[in-house]
Amino acid sequence: MRRALWVAWVAAAVVVAVGCERPSSQKANSAFLVRPEVIEFGPAALGRTKTFKLKLANGGRASYRVEGAVSSVPNVEIPPFEPFTLSAGGEQEIEVHFTPQVEGVVQGMVEILTDSESSGEVPVSGRGVKAFVEVPETALDFGNVPMGLVEMREVTVRNPSDVESPLVMSLHGTDADQFTAGVGQSSTLAPGEERVVPVAYGPKRLGSAEAALHLVRCDGCEPVVIPLHGMGVASKLEITPLRVDFGRVALGATAEQSITVRNQGTEPLAWSGAQLLDNPGGVYKVVSAPTMANGVLAAGAAVELRVAFTPAVLGRARDGRVELGVREQGTTAPGPKVSLAGEGGTSCVTVLPKKLDFGVVAEGMTGTRQVQVLNRCRDAVLVNNLQLDTLAGGYFTLAQAPASVTVPAGQSAFIGVTFSPRVGLKDSSAGQLAVTVRAGGATSTEGVVLSGEGRAFKPCQYLVPPQLSFGKVPVGASVALGVSVRNVGTEACYLASMQLSPASDAAFSATPVPNAVLEPGKKATLVVSFKPELEGAHSGLAEAWVNHPTAGHPLVSVSGEGVKGCFAVQPTTVDFGIAKLSCGPRTRELIAVNDCVGPVTVSGMALEQEDTEFAVTSSDAFPVAILPGSKVRLSASYTPVDDGDDAAALRFTLADGSEYTAGLVGRGVTKAEQTDRFFQESEAKVDVLFVVDNSGSMMEEQQSLGQNFAAFLSAANQASVDYRIGVTTTGLDPSPGGWSECPGGSQGGENGRLFPVDGSRPRIITPATPNAASVFASNTRVGVCHWNEQGLDAAHRALSDPLLYNVDDPRTPQASDGNGGFLREEAKLAIIFLSDEEDFSSQPVSFYETYFLALKGNDKSKLSINAIVGPADLGTCPTSSSSGNRYIQLAQSTGGSVESICTPNWAASLEKLSNSAFGPNRKFPLSEEPADTTRIVVAVDGVPVTSGWEYDAGTNSILFDRASAPSPGSMVEVTYPLGCN
Repeated sequence: MRRALWVAWVAAAVVVAVGCERPSSQKANSAFLVRPEVIEFGPAALGRTKTFKLKLANGGRASYRVEGAVSSVPNVEIPPFEPFTLSAGGEQEIEVHFTPQVEGVVQGMVEILTDSESSGEVPVSGRGVKAFVEVPETALDFGNVPMGLVEMREVTVRNPSDVESPLVMSLHGTDADQFTAGVGQSSTLAPGEERVVPVAYGPKRLGSAEAALHLVRCDGCEPVVIPLHGMGVASKLEITPLRVDFGRVALGATAEQSITVRNQGTEPLAWSGAQLLDNPGGVYKVVSAPTMANGVLAAGAAVELRVAFTPAVLGRARDGRVELGVREQGTTAPGPKVSLAGEGGTSCVTVLPKKLDFGVVAEGMTGTRQVQVLNRCRDAVLVNNLQLDTLAGGYFTLAQAPASVTVPAGQSAFIGVTFSPRVGLKDSSAGQLAVTVRAGGATSTEGVVLSGEGRAFKPCQYLVPPQLSFGKVPVGASVALGVSVRNVGTEACYLASMQLSPASDAAFSATPVPNAVLEPGKKATLVVSFKPELEGAHSGLAEAWVNHPTAGHPLVSVSGEGVKGCFAVQPTTVDFGIAKLSCGPRTRELIAVNDCVGPVTVSGMALEQEDTEFAVTSSDAFPVAILPGSKVRLSASYTPVDDGDDAAALRFTLADGSEYTAGLVGRGVTKAEQTDRFFQESEAKVDVLFVVDNSGSMMEEQQSLGQNFAAFLSAANQASVDYRIGVTTTGLDPSPGGWSECPGGSQGGENGRLFPVDGSRPRIITPATPNAASVFASNTRVGVCHWNEQGLDAAHRALSDPLLYNVDDPRTPQASDGNGGFLREEAKLAIIFLSDEEDFSSQPVSFYETYFLALKGNDKSKLSINAIVGPADLGTCPTSSSSGNRYIQLAQSTGGSVESICTPNWAASLEKLSNSAFGPNRKFPLSEEPADTTRIVVAVDGVPVTSGWEYDAGTNSILFDRASAPSPGSMVEVTYPLGCN
């Protein structure tokens, strides 16, 4: 625990400058820096304010003055602050607030007004969304629970929105004192978070216990009432785990797992081994069940038995059960049951699609398509032979040289195939692509059937606009418009390679339009996005190819201007998504906002589009004067009439003649069915860093952590994860004056170095480490000598230079005390903090979140931050010195798990952290809304799955049960009829 006073650094408030002119004072020889470099609010609830801490720093030699700040984005504000001066090396925080009023993306710039020579512009973005919490109404029966033990159940709560939502829980009833719920968990749900809330029953009295758990869905809503029932009995027994999931096992192979039975009571128990009760298909087996002397499991003793799974067919096997022959002596009561689960696997390399149809291609032109080789194995594979054969008709060729390609685990390689029709041939063309893949010592060949058709076209008669103008777009915002090629003739046209020219300015981007045949009167639309990062004019060029002997290369100039102003439209692009033609119009809302100091007159509004799919209405007639701080609301609708992309430009003309543009885009479809494919990422490699508090009150917690190492590795063992586990402490400087001296060679001042610094034991634990559990238990006993807990700084230093990649720390006399070899670029990173005290590190929490994410390329799926700390409500944890709010904030912001340092069941808590660090994904969001949820078809690796999952309407997702989650490396396919939304 912290023994010294510390001074809180309080950031000064900030004044929003009214004008847009920089201070006219003389520029200083200074360097304006901000951390982070981009303000990303992410999703924020409508009408609620989200705060972002922005740190200003001076990286130069001379001081500079900060006069104020302005925002180009409506609803993004900087609270007033007094001007201040930053000396060389100085730092100061300011706050930036975002209060969205409508759903949609907001983008722009915040400008810090200084007399520094460096730019004071910081990109800012956010998105307005709605929020609530889903809670299932399910009674929980804890069964018979021995006095002195705790039985756990779970309630799953979901936040289907993209913003943080409150989670309020309370217990009611005469026996409420025997139940606890959500101990140590945050009182909020992160955006999109699905949380398993632990509910515990620890009988204090013999006999039946009844209570009710109330969970509030939303502000003002009636709570969900979940009845709780349990029965207190006399006995003590621990079984780990209560469910064995072997995961996916290849056909012909056998996987083994262990079950541990421990007598935690003071009296011996009868032991008679184990027997299978349910064994569907004969795929499960009890490999070993040791005999005990005199058939007795002594008090405090434990026994380990092993069970095996050998799949006979592809797909998930039916669950089995094994009965453990452990009971009180002199009784014939049935023993406890452990469930068994497993799945038969297939090849871990997939080639998509199986059939590649080029459709119609004009004679004299070519069509190119991509074949994807997806590596779902745990290791890299080699694509070492490509064989392409034309069986009939035209010519199929490779778009690149047939070189060998290494595909890393979990990634894909793409093979380009080109089809060139044979002139005068009317029959269809056919071919075959053979892809040979070597995975380890095995070689397999996957085939792709190729087809195409050549056709002679008359010269294409087409129309393209002379230009695509974006007008004025706020710096940092993005507007999407469309440029179309329309067939105005009476004959079909062939369109190829419709794209943005590579020489276009970087502010423009577009996804190329696939080659296609344009029937008379039809159009193809290239959706172009413009996101200026700087003020000034930008230009580009859109191009396509059509069948025409002299005018076969349509070109359209693209232009736009990045501006900084106080008038804006939100959102700048309204994306209606995919709309089924028979569903009628979709509607969205826009607002035009005046953030200027005076009124702004919008003299006109015009909707420009190729057809009539879009419509915009406003309650205010134009021209309209918008007062300072006011807005005009508009309603936009989209009613597609045919298949394909549609786009329109909504132009706002101001009194001074300037023109601002908002984009409207959507896609119409007639198809009745959609298939979404997901690859269940294989966490084949995970690096785990434990940061353990080494203060005077942590002895018992350190021991509990070490003793439950097997529970933590439960998910890792099930998934055969290649892990590296290291431990450091919350101490930065040596502290010989605490309760006692700390072991490990640094007197509690590891300063981010892995424990033990003296190398007396392995500092990095892997699956190959001998006696790994014993080593981990010793490495977690870091001592109780320190008083200044700085866990976030410790983790940061452990994962930064000079420790990160050096075997030896050059700053210390100890040999080989660096952390080189711990962090792997391709591995997932899991950080787990263990402390009964608040963190007193030097930086704001956002700094550490930004840094740890950057280590993993800003891929949130590759980072898991978790905490076992003092809960926010210390009334549930009286032995904790304070709440670990900073640890909790970091864990929740990264989607990690939070457990209470007062957890009554360390094995269960660590098993949850294991699932967070190593476990597979269970939620798969659909791209569109199903028309009929009863017709959803789910397949895993091509095998239909009819149970173990449900459709979650709140998040429009397929949600698997924890025990049924697809194994790492699986391909999940969800097919459903398209609905209207």
